Amino acid sequence: MGMGYLFSIWGVRGSMSVSGDAYSGYGSHTTCFSLNTPDGLIVIDAGTGITSLFTKPHKELPLPPITLLFTHFHLDHVIGLPVFLPLYNPKAQITVMADASRPDPWRQTLSTIMAAPFWPVPLPQCGAQLTFLDLPPQRSMTLYGIRISWIPIWHPQQCLSFRFDTPKGSIVVATDREHGQPEMDAAFLAFCRDADALIYDAQYTPDEYPSHHGWGHSTWLEGVDVAKRAGVKELILTHHDRERTDAQEDALIAEAQHCFPNTGGAREGQRIEFTTRI
Repeated sequence: MGMGYLFSIWGVRGSMSVSGDAYSGYGSHTTCFSLNTPDGLIVIDAGTGITSLFTKPHKELPLPPITLLFTHFHLDHVIGLPVFLPLYNPKAQITVMADASRPDPWRQTLSTIMAAPFWPVPLPQCGAQLTFLDLPPQRSMTLYGIRISWIPIWHPQQCLSFRFDTPKGSIVVATDREHGQPEMDAAFLAFCRDADALIYDAQYTPDEYPSHHGWGHSTWLEGVDVAKRAGVKELILTHHDRERTDAQEDALIAEAQHCFPNTGGAREGQRIEFTTRI
């Protein structure tokens, strides 16, 4: 895996995947990210983008230890799990982690997704060596040599934002976050302080947002405000609305760049290599 820390974007859409040439520039898959470290692989969420993380030619290759972190369990963040190939590799060691304070039994949620009549192979019978753990109550841990921390963000049925502090740089993932709760907003601002990159939910434009208040998503304008106030170096907008074409996304990002020049739109296949950036 090399000695660096490679963050990869595998899925960028919100709510549901999409297809067609008009969407191919940024990508069609729902949320999934990964962080490759010298000691193991961290995967964040299991949207349809997780299907691109491992492909069939690599099925029998040696796998690193894998930890799968979930921000929450809405369908667009879990629907790719049944076709995550390492699940079916008996040599794979996969640890699955989520928020212990959730009102729903998250282990049962994952088992239900892969139970009849939705999927023919139950999760416990997939073959991989699976471990299910609650995230620790102190909201931080060290894993594969990096510090991972998390805080709750405003989203229906609860959601987490994760921060990854590697020896070479830091990145915050806030893929489903609505602004407008003062205490949570202040905590999130502090959480993002001096991050090298912020992956931020910008599903709606500022004009669209008022009619979607309470839906759990934000705007490029709010992302820019957080980036500026928190001293973030790079803002990467994600959770693109499934109906927003590449041309429309380009226009949205151009608006954001007028306010915060180092802004981009998350694209499937995009990489952030910390060994060369920092």
